[in-house]
Amino acid sequence: MMKLLRAHYAPALPPVAIFLISAGSLGFAFYAQYVQKLLPCVLCLYQRVPFYVAGGLAILALLLLRIPGASRVLVYLCGMAFAIGTGIAIYHVGVQELWWEGPAMCGGLTSGAASVADLKAQLMAQPIVRCDKIDWALFGISMPTVNVFFSAILAILCFIAPLRWMKR
Repeated sequence: MMKLLRAHYAPALPPVAIFLISAGSLGFAFYAQYVQKLLPCVLCLYQRVPFYVAGGLAILALLLLRIPGASRVLVYLCGMAFAIGTGIAIYHVGVQELWWEGPAMCGGLTSGAASVADLKAQLMAQPIVRCDKIDWALFGISMPTVNVFFSAILAILCFIAPLRWMKR
């Protein structure tokens, strides 16, 4: 009986796990931003995008579980999103470690100001968050460095999951 239940629910485990991990990661990012007052830089915001994408793809994979091929492809796409997230995080670590320069937007503000006075008001109200500054570290490891390993592991698991748990 347990074997039958496991076989029935196993294909749903990867999309459920991807969704929960993505939601939890974004929840932690919002907690750090709004509760701990750690303002994100542009690259920090870019690192969130793969988690939004993977979470959405995971929901779609759950909805399409009756079409196993489509569900597996969506989990592979989640792996691609996390692989891209790994690349963004590596780039951010390189900027923090001063291995290379960050984008022009790092520390700046993209604005839709209609006049110079509006732009000046926005600049004065907006705190500058530099991409090369480490605001938070655990045992000397910055958040982007943690994200390199976290996203890489998630990417690998997403590439393995359809072969291991989503077979029918």
